[in-house]
Amino acid sequence: MNLAIAVLSGIGAIQGLLFAVLILLKKQKKRYDWILCIWFLVFSLHLSLKFGFEFNAVELSDILIMTLGFLHGPFFWMYARAIVAKGEYPKDLVHFIPFVLFLVGSFVVGDVHNPKWEMSILIPKLLVLTVYPLMVLRLIGNREEGKKSSNPAVLAPHYLWIKAAAYIFLISMGISVIRLSIELLVGVSYFVFWDVLRYVLLVMVMGFFGLKYGTVYRPEEIRPAPKRLKYQYSPLSEKKMGDIRRTIEHFFQENSAYLNPKFSLSQLSQATKIPNHHLSQVINLKMNTKFYELVNSKRIDYAVELMSGKDQIDLTLEGLGYECGFNSKSVFFENFKKYTGKTPGDFRKQISSD
Repeated sequence: MNLAIAVLSGIGAIQGLLFAVLILLKKQKKRYDWILCIWFLVFSLHLSLKFGFEFNAVELSDILIMTLGFLHGPFFWMYARAIVAKGEYPKDLVHFIPFVLFLVGSFVVGDVHNPKWEMSILIPKLLVLTVYPLMVLRLIGNREEGKKSSNPAVLAPHYLWIKAAAYIFLISMGISVIRLSIELLVGVSYFVFWDVLRYVLLVMVMGFFGLKYGTVYRPEEIRPAPKRLKYQYSPLSEKKMGDIRRTIEHFFQENSAYLNPKFSLSQLSQATKIPNHHLSQVINLKMNTKFYELVNSKRIDYAVELMSGKDQIDLTLEGLGYECGFNSKSVFFENFKKYTGKTPGDFRKQISSD
């Protein structure tokens, strides 16, 4: 028994099972989610068999260990097709024929570790695990080109995940080809420690990218309860709010009480005989402002009027602010620029030059 291989296989098997469980926990699973779930279970089964084989060498386990690798290409292809084309393809079962043929052939051969039979399995398997990722990359590439030509929207996260998985497979297969080339003259040592390590790393990296792009698992978003609109249950009709708005506008036209620095919503309510909350509702919804912003805008209008009058042109800017109801020079300057786009000094210079 090789303890290192057993431990490594056990870790990989648990990881594959964990990723499959995370997919099962997703809400509203789609067809491609089920395909990915089964695919990770195949990874887990493959490594579980290797783990068990290290303790009890069973012929069936040995055969499955050698042939289950043929399933990864078809599952990858079916997963990509399910996302890109979003349909069911009964003919996809044809892609599992190599697995069935080599599985049956392994029982017929008897000695599955005959070097010739090992090579006859290994080389086609490497081809399968190289060709299918290339096919998937081509499929995604065509889809991306179509998206770019018809819609500039950002591509689905699934596409990024699929491309990452394809490159991972190709890198893994490249390492296998190098290993095969080195050992070709001395015989094939199938599924040794480095093969298991590479296989476990493949599962880990695929699971990592699957989690990163939310493909393996995406936490359910907890949406806050919709907030009740502030004036949702107000008894005021549109007509009534229109009448209140006209009353407010009339007050500012005919009354100078707002020039008092202590002018408040309560004073406006007393003057117009309209409740505070009704005034606030109309000012917010119909006049698109707030009470003190409305008052300050009226004070600035009055300041502009004073500065434009020849008899008031010599009034100091600070004095002008106090005259218009502001209790400090800085607040007056800030609001003047906010509503006119100019400082009081610039505005006075413009008036003088006209």
